[in-house]
Amino acid sequence: MRTAALLALFAALAACDAREDAAPDRATPRVDTDPPSARRDIRAAFEAARNAPKHPSDGGGRAWLELAPGDDGSVLAGRTRSWTIVYEAGELGVALGGAVFLQVSPFFEWSSPQTANEAALGFTRVRTDAAGVELEARAIDQQLLGATVRGRALAAGERVVFEYGAGPAGAKADPYAERDSRFWIAVDGDGDGVRKVLADSPGVDVRPGPAALLVATLTSTARVGEALRLNVALLDARANRIEGGAGTIVFVDAPDGVTLPGQVELAADARGVAALTGSASAEGVFQVRLRAEVEGRTLEALSNPLLVSNGPKVHWADLHGHTSVSDGSGSPQDYFEYARDVAALDIVALTDHDHWGMLPLDEHPELWERNVAVARAYDRPGTFVALPGYEYTDWIGGHRHVLYFGERAPLYSALDPRYDTPQKLREALRTEAALIVPHHPAGGPIALDWSAGLDAELEPVVEICSAHGASDALEGQRVIHSPRPGHFVRDALERGVRMGLIGSGDGHDGHPGLTAKGPHYPTGGLAAILSDDLSREGVLAALRARRCYATSGPRILLRFALGSTRMGGVIRAADAVDAPLFVQAIGAAGLKTVEIVARGERITTIDAGGELEFAASAAFRELASGDWVYVRVVQVDGGMAWSSPIFVE
Repeated sequence: MRTAALLALFAALAACDAREDAAPDRATPRVDTDPPSARRDIRAAFEAARNAPKHPSDGGGRAWLELAPGDDGSVLAGRTRSWTIVYEAGELGVALGGAVFLQVSPFFEWSSPQTANEAALGFTRVRTDAAGVELEARAIDQQLLGATVRGRALAAGERVVFEYGAGPAGAKADPYAERDSRFWIAVDGDGDGVRKVLADSPGVDVRPGPAALLVATLTSTARVGEALRLNVALLDARANRIEGGAGTIVFVDAPDGVTLPGQVELAADARGVAALTGSASAEGVFQVRLRAEVEGRTLEALSNPLLVSNGPKVHWADLHGHTSVSDGSGSPQDYFEYARDVAALDIVALTDHDHWGMLPLDEHPELWERNVAVARAYDRPGTFVALPGYEYTDWIGGHRHVLYFGERAPLYSALDPRYDTPQKLREALRTEAALIVPHHPAGGPIALDWSAGLDAELEPVVEICSAHGASDALEGQRVIHSPRPGHFVRDALERGVRMGLIGSGDGHDGHPGLTAKGPHYPTGGLAAILSDDLSREGVLAALRARRCYATSGPRILLRFALGSTRMGGVIRAADAVDAPLFVQAIGAAGLKTVEIVARGERITTIDAGGELEFAASAAFRELASGDWVYVRVVQVDGGMAWSSPIFVE
């Protein structure tokens, strides 16, 4: 995804005219106490946008789509067409030198509206019927077009028309399906360079393409005789849930020991999704291969592994993701339904940004309250845990997301002086049933300031992998973009930070749990939660105890223990001497290597030979007080997993 340059641009353009004299100061001086990774320039741009005085005419008027009879304005994902967006000035009009803006989503692949090349994508014709008014239209930056009023002021009721995609190439829609994707209209009513967005800007539905992917998600752990769930989903090429999908799904070489229906007929109104129940009659490791005949195509999928044993339950979580409420695709309702029905997650959190979006949450509390209400409506203890949360978007100390497990869910913005440091945020949350999760710690938009430490109660885990890449170590695979040496998870462990490890998607494509399926991101991320209690209370207890591990997206099964101490735990130095170290890994694909990583850059690499299963036990003789040890697994297809460390004291 795009880097911090776009973030600064969006912060400034959300409220300010992009004339040269109104551009954000990218040379904002650093404060002596800032960590090396701080981006005070981005913070200053957000603050300038927020604090800029708004004239009563800013954001005045209304806008709508002008459509032919029978046309709902919708478009297939990634396809082209044209739209006519009409703006009508409000009672205060738009002054001479004021401007009206068209902003399509800057976060994915909508065509940028432009006026320079009629033959190219996104060509936009801007016109008005107001006599004596001239419009000076030009592309300002990615996905943003401004039309400055010349000649005379635009009076109340007079109109500006944007014909987006007016040339022969049309305008290309986002490849990620969503309902009500907005064409945001903003107005600088008095011409002072400050504008305000119309909250009711018009939108269109971006519809998914035809079935191109089959995803089969099987319960990961069970005991003999327990009910199993096999979730089947037909998706388009960008992992969007399809609209139709009538067809037949059959099992190919169904394994002995698992009982499932012989075949499944998908109804057209099921939108390509079916949830099947079955049971396991024997202990062991099982995978299911499926074939779907749908819309004249044959698609196949191999499920993740199922381990039938008396061991701990593994529940899968994506604790970090975004919707169109901030800088992603889709609605909160669609987000939770995709997580539950398509990705078959057990646990999910929605974490839209606190102050970043066309209508920021911290300026629009009604949107925050809606996000919280939607999460609570989807929460079903024992079946599906839905958590409200938000991303605390701190451009000085690093980004974190806040997860709520109780009844209260206040939003504390990183731009609010009362909460604008990690220490202040912790104090505000001290009495809440909440967790703070630092993410993309080694780079990406901004690296984490590890000198602020972690709070053992509030920050027991760190996100080691997401859509931005992996923050394990500089020498690792699929390393996070814009990496900063010294900020990796292993660097922090070497400095004595004690933490568990999780992965999360940080997806902006509306696909929680399956972020790694779309081609937009180099990796994804999932958290494996080890708990028999699938409830908010059970998840909170497991995370606080670091009973969890991370993957880059695949549902790899991983067990790790030192003596009787399991991952995330603490073992006494005396008990660690000659304690047997046990590792078991079961891959969703063949395993390439299994690595034992210990303090002091002691790394033992074992060739797993491409097998699906690996297990080993050995004595680890060199551990002493202050040491730690964890396991890293790499599949032949590049998928990864990291155990939470075991700590020695």
